This record gives sequence, C-alpha cells and structure tokens, in this order.
Amino acid sequence: MKNSLRAISFGLLINFLFAPVCDARESSHALIIGIGQYSDASQTSGLPGVPKDIENARRMASAMGVGPQSIVELRDAGATKLNIVTELEKLRARVQSGDRVFIYYSGHGTRYNAKGRCVEGLQTYSAGPFTEEDVLSEEDLARYTQPLSEKADKIITLMDSCFSGGVLASKTRSLANDLGIRPRYNATASDCSVAVNDRATRGLAPALIKLGVAKENFVQIAAANYNEVSWDFPQLGGLVTHSLTQCLLGEARDLDQSGAVSLDEVRECAQKKVDDAMRPHTKYGRFSSTIQVRGSRNLIVVQDHVPSVPAIETIQPSATEHTGISEAARTEISIPPPPSSLTLEEPPRTALVPGKNEKTEKMTSTPLESAENQYFEAGTTPDVAASKAVASLATLRDIYEQRNGRLKIEINAPTQLKIGKDKLKASIVSNSDGYLYAVMLGSDAQSFYLLFPNRLDQDNKIKANTPFSLPRPGWSITSGGPEGINHVLFVLSQSPRNPEIFPAENNSSGGPFTFALSDLTSRQRLIDFFIGKGIQGGNGQMGASLISIKEIR
Repeated sequence: MKNSLRAISFGLLINFLFAPVCDARESSHALIIGIGQYSDASQTSGLPGVPKDIENARRMASAMGVGPQSIVELRDAGATKLNIVTELEKLRARVQSGDRVFIYYSGHGTRYNAKGRCVEGLQTYSAGPFTEEDVLSEEDLARYTQPLSEKADKIITLMDSCFSGGVLASKTRSLANDLGIRPRYNATASDCSVAVNDRATRGLAPALIKLGVAKENFVQIAAANYNEVSWDFPQLGGLVTHSLTQCLLGEARDLDQSGAVSLDEVRECAQKKVDDAMRPHTKYGRFSSTIQVRGSRNLIVVQDHVPSVPAIETIQPSATEHTGISEAARTEISIPPPPSSLTLEEPPRTALVPGKNEKTEKMTSTPLESAENQYFEAGTTPDVAASKAVASLATLRDIYEQRNGRLKIEINAPTQLKIGKDKLKASIVSNSDGYLYAVMLGSDAQSFYLLFPNRLDQDNKIKANTPFSLPRPGWSITSGGPEGINHVLFVLSQSPRNPEIFPAENNSSGGPFTFALSDLTSRQRLIDFFIGKGIQGGNGQMGASLISIKEIR
C-alpha cells in the first residue's frame, strides 16, 4: 500500500512551541569581569562606562539562560590576574558535559613586543605599577579556557577592549584625557608595529584551535579589529557592549527568515549601531570599530525573541532606522500540501542497505552557499517560492551550525535518485551513543518532513561506531519527485527531543511521517525542537550532518 507523504500534516509543530525558553538553567554559567578604576600606581586612565557594561553583561547572560546564582563578577580591584585565573579554575570544576559558558571582559587592552613577537591581552588590576606579568594574554586565556571546552558545549567570550597601543597616532592617544568618549587601551603599551609574526597566528581563536578546540565549540567576540579602538561612553558604557545588548535582547532581526536570530545577525545589527554612533566623531579622528566574531559565527545564543533592553537610551537617532526585514515581508502565504514527492511503501520486511553497485558517497556536510544558489538564475528576481526555499534551507543550516565539534556523524547515502524507481537509503555511523533524527526539506522546497523517528519506527537510539541503516525493516521510501534537490539533516543528540512537539494534526491523513509547510512559524518551531524547549534532559549538545540528494527523471 502506498501513502503520499504530501498528504500527511506537519501541524504537530504548530500546537506547542513558542513559550519562552529563557528560564535560568544551572547548565549555563557566566564570568563577568569589569575594570573601570585602575590603581594610581598603574598610571592607567579610568573607564567610567564600565559599571554600565556590567549591568548589560548581566542582561546578556540572563538572555542566554544564565541564572543569577551562576554569575560570578570580578570588578576593579578584585579583577587581578590571580583572581581571574582562580575563577576560571573554579568554573572548570563546575561545568558539566553540555553546559554553556559566557565570559565577558570590559576594560583596557594592551600589548607588548616580546622578542619580535606581539603579545596581546587584557590589562588586569595591579596594586602597583602595571607590568607584563599583569597581562592576561590571549595565550593565557586560551590555556585556561581549553579545559572548559573539553566539557562545555559552547564557550562564548566577549571582550570589550582593544589592543591598538603603539600603532595609534598621537592625536588619538590624547583622547584618553577627553572628558567624553575615550579609547579602551593602555596608552603606555609598547609598539607592536615592528613585530614580525603573522597577524593570522595571533588572537584567542587561533590559540584555541592550536590547543585542539573545535571551532564549532566556541565564539570569540571582540569589540575591535587588531588595529582599531574600542570606545567607552560614560553614560552608555562600552559602545560595542551597549549595541550588542540592544540587538541581542530584541532589536536584531531574522534577516534570512530561518526562524531564529543567529549571532552573525546580532553582529550585523550591532555594527550598524556602532557606525551610526561614531559617524559624527570621524571628523575629529575618532573612527568606528569593527566587531569581530570568530568560531561558531551562526550560533543561536537566545532561543526566543525577548523585549528590547529597558532603560537604555539610544546613542544617537539615525535617519534610517535599521529594522531588517519588514513585518509585511514576514507575512507568510499558506501553501497547501503539494503533489506527491517521496512515497512510502509497506512492506518490505527486510533491511534496506545500499547495494554493492549502487552509487553512494560518504558525506559529512554540504556546501550550503552553493546549495542556496540553485534556486536562483542569474538576472532574475526571486519569487515567493524561491524566497521560501532559501529561508527553509537557512533553517536547516542554522540547526546544523549549532553542532558540537566533538560529536561526529558520518552519512553514506546516494547522491541522486531516479523518480519512481530508486529508494532513499542511508547508513549512519556516529562516534557517540545518542538519539538519531532525520529531517528532510523536499525537492519542491515547500515542506519539511520528519523522516525518523516516525510512527512505524520509534526506536531512534544509536550506538557509537555501529552502522545504523535507514529505512529499517517494515518501511521504505521511494523517490516521487519533483525533479530537484532534497536536503536531509541528520542530527545525533545526547538527549532525546520531545515527541509531543510533533503531534499529528490530522491522524486521518495516514502514513507514519509528519510534515510542515515551510512558513516562518514552522521554521521557528523546527529550530525550537532541536535547540529549544524540545530538549528532554540537561544535555542539549548534538552532532549534525547535512547532505543533498538529487531527484532526476
């Protein structure tokens, strides 16, 4: 008996999901460091905006799911190098597998030339004269952060400082005496402009990667590029911290309409705010800084949209308010289930595995940029269907980008299927025990399908280093068209996802699979299923692989 997948409703996502998921969790931790008052002996100018930064850092931590009991603060005289290192060690003892960690620093940056090598870092508090021994270098920070990354799912660092030091012009250095905005660097820092080491080898991100940390497991946010100044405003705090707070807590927009706001979309929102605020100051030699994001740039750090930051004044009104996608553009057209694509068959009663002569290819991911381009022809304007196709693919990409680099999932599957003839088969091997999920964006790019688990096959437990074949005995899937490319996302999760987030909208539709039209609501709910309230258990980390399978005549 054949049942059309297209006749099965995916309304199961629609009934549950969009309650807030930002409840404080013990599995999230924050270390917030702020130094606005340095000792007189250190000969370092103060930063009056730091208290505002601490307040904003707490807001950001809360939005990331960190409860007040899991936030540790080090301020001014308490933020010595020894105290910072001690708290990092304590944090390592507290963090469990799958936790998230947020580390924030607001204060001066510095750098010095060490035998032709430029050492950059954070200026910690020193009771006496500030020396190189008081610098918490990027290498130091990476060394103390690396043990955290062995257990934590994600580590997010935000450093609102700069390392410009000696490469700045003298007129810019004099701004430290300005009663208004001022740069966040130590004016006594040595000149690294003669350093011979490659800039690409410096920085926290390269240091972490050198220590074996997977780039999917950390995010480094820096307020300025290596040759730029980060600015401090007495009333607003660090300009970058202020802007990121506003964007992270509600003002950033889901520009690709994937259903979630990624960190890169937060950065884009904040960068515009910084540029707008600094534009009037450029004639005085004060230029905007470039927010740097390295590592997992598309990390979703807040699973729900929350109100904008309260009680924070706007830096400066802009002639053109940045709103991203308009609400009118967000309106989704309800598209009825299209004709049959893949077709379910029952039985056979034997396992389906790729035959020796079938064309298969080992895959771990798909180049998403090129995959998106398939929906457009040069010189044409994307129509509604094409826009939905790109947005739906962006949803799968966003889920894929949340993967943990330590969890590997390898897929053996055909690269193409003949419509009406070939069956969809895949062999999956993971390096960890867990729960397996498979979601497909059909070749018409209008619907998502939860292929596995399904009503016929609920046991989705998978063992480490043991091949797992789909479909299994009792069901199979045959290509049903239309011609095009199917995108299949395989997810290996440490904790199961809540099946009630996929309730059947209409059981009379028949068949074991559920599907959702690729509208914005369904995209939001699909993301929430994997990285939001759908997580059952304290460990939400997951591995993922995204592959493409072409359907042809």
